[in-house]
Amino acid sequence: MMPMDRPPVPPTALPDAPRSEGADANRRSGSAYRGLDARESSAKYVGQLRSISVQLIVVLLANLVVMLWAVRLERYVLYLVALALTLVAAFVTRLRKVKLFTGLSEVVGEDCDPARYRAALDALAERDRFGRSANTIAIELAYCDYLELDSAGALRRLESVGFKRASNPWWFRAMQVEFMARLDMGDIAGARGTLDRLSAFRKNFKEGARDRVFADEQLLDYDLLLRRPAERDVADAARMRERMMLATCHQQRANWQLYLAEYELLHGSADEAARLASDPALEPLTPRMERLRAEVLSGLEVSG
Repeated sequence: MMPMDRPPVPPTALPDAPRSEGADANRRSGSAYRGLDARESSAKYVGQLRSISVQLIVVLLANLVVMLWAVRLERYVLYLVALALTLVAAFVTRLRKVKLFTGLSEVVGEDCDPARYRAALDALAERDRFGRSANTIAIELAYCDYLELDSAGALRRLESVGFKRASNPWWFRAMQVEFMARLDMGDIAGARGTLDRLSAFRKNFKEGARDRVFADEQLLDYDLLLRRPAERDVADAARMRERMMLATCHQQRANWQLYLAEYELLHGSADEAARLASDPALEPLTPRMERLRAEVLSGLEVSG
């Protein structure tokens, strides 16, 4: 039901094309669910998911009729063609669901609205009668917990996650959320341990593959975040600016801009910190990003 794509965990960094500096560069108009409330967003997603499933059933039934007819008339080439079309239809349906879920994840990535994302996930959980997607839903709900300033709740929720395959890619996603939650709670040792596990897990991805490139970049970003804001240096600032420029969604871009504003505040450039943190193009923000911006602006008032 919920395919493994790469829903955004801040600050992810897999650039698809260079972008201009600033949170307003090449900005999208939002997700396909922009303007809808939580109930409407979940209803739209479930409705589209149901439509895809119904279309697959229609295709499968039509192919079944053709296959039975082909067997009866001993037209085995036609039978094989119908069988192949059945497999293709299943594969295409899978891709469509991946694309649909990627669009849903933009409720966070572009709209920065974890409450609406949570509502859609809850609707999916109600449809998941056999619990096939229970683990992936739990991971995404933990992500919502983290974004809504409940890192302890995120860690508790992640304790229920368990996949049969040790190499299941969703383990990487779970550890991403765990790392950020531990870091938020000030558990530096725990976050470092999670980072070590992420580093070991990334070897499950083939060298040079997109997932491996993403994982390697993510580890560099997390290594930066392990250093306390006051301990970050010029090289860290350059990487933050690069990540802001190369971000692939609004949430990533705004996250890195706020991290950079925090850096400027702590390292002597109050004017630049104010420019970055007061940028209207930062909107919309998740509750977690709102808190960081408020901390930067409060720090500017104290320093001023």
